[in-house]
Amino acid sequence: MKKTAALILALGVAAVLAACSAPASDNVPESAGENAAVQADPHDLRLLQVGNEAGRYGVAYQNDHAVLCYIDYASASDTALCAQPSCNHDSESCTAYIPGGEIVSSVYALDDGNIAFIVSPGSNAEGGSILYLADSAGGDRRKLFQASSGQDFWELTCADDQYLYFPLQTTPQAEASTTKLCRLPLSGGEPEELLDLDDAQVIGTSGRYLVCHASRYDQPGQEPVFPDNGSQEEINRLTHEYLASCKGTSRVFLRNIDDGTETELDSWTVTMDNDDRALLWQDGRLYWCEMGWNRLPQSFHWRAADGQTGEVAISWPEPLLQEVKNDSNETAGVSRLETVVQNRALLQITGRENQSLRYAVNLSDGSATEIPLQYESNGREQPVAILGRSSDSLLVEMEMQMKEVTYIQKD
Repeated sequence: MKKTAALILALGVAAVLAACSAPASDNVPESAGENAAVQADPHDLRLLQVGNEAGRYGVAYQNDHAVLCYIDYASASDTALCAQPSCNHDSESCTAYIPGGEIVSSVYALDDGNIAFIVSPGSNAEGGSILYLADSAGGDRRKLFQASSGQDFWELTCADDQYLYFPLQTTPQAEASTTKLCRLPLSGGEPEELLDLDDAQVIGTSGRYLVCHASRYDQPGQEPVFPDNGSQEEINRLTHEYLASCKGTSRVFLRNIDDGTETELDSWTVTMDNDDRALLWQDGRLYWCEMGWNRLPQSFHWRAADGQTGEVAISWPEPLLQEVKNDSNETAGVSRLETVVQNRALLQITGRENQSLRYAVNLSDGSATEIPLQYESNGREQPVAILGRSSDSLLVEMEMQMKEVTYIQKD
């Protein structure tokens, strides 16, 4: 697998290659919490990041094992999280070593100088995913929690100065699974259930509040009766009418992590015909725009936790409007609101024949400009992947190439 990372500066490009290097623990920062500089109170909740403006943590997968790394942007190198000189990073004696068959799903930087990461054990192992804590150089690794049989987790949602918060999925035998937001002391122990996440997801934090988005469909609509030998156009029309009649309510609210009180920020009607909103909580603001098949949003909106609001009309290029409107697959439109950088909102848009595009919307005048920076994956062009951001820069993945390998069993 080949990867190339780069920084987009002022929506331009400055290349930074990610290459493997010899261990040099001096390159690893003492703390890589991206929100540390702006966090007003260490007791506040904060979304966890994989690094900061100087670099990020990652995983390098080898033929039969994996290695925990820190990617330093200035030196354009990967540093294994191991302080041992001349270490090959291929055995249990190495602090960066992850055995083959185990998968590291996430690595996070904590503000106290430690890192937290989640490892899914091999298929023959007992128990579920394991949450580890280690220092920023990979040393002093200790197990905080392991999911039991019938449980699983794959990410950390946020943290404060005492707890880590994460969704824990439980699947009892012959029953539907449930997902709860839990918190675990940094000292370890058993997770405490806080919030039902079956109908909600956490999209951000604000002080001691979780910013949550929840949708519930309570108007099922009437199922269509398709005519015999009906045309595809007729079937599509009846299908859309049915999906549009299936209605519900979507809302964004603040939930206090300590006492459970909720404060609603916004609510709106949704349908199963993709009539919804693309949402982003960033820097204390809720950004949103409308979503829907074969149409683009006419305006872009934002709302702060204190109630202040704003919006700007979007000026889309006419060729893009026509391309989305006339897409015969009926899948064109906004697919994701990614981030806001330098007063520009970055939107992923699905064009004709499921082509992926990225546009920057200027929040001052509403002008929309395509960002044509793309790479080819499996014979299909798509926008570069955004891995992280700073106040004026984006870390992006320029290229990924994967090739199929055939393994032959031998005695």
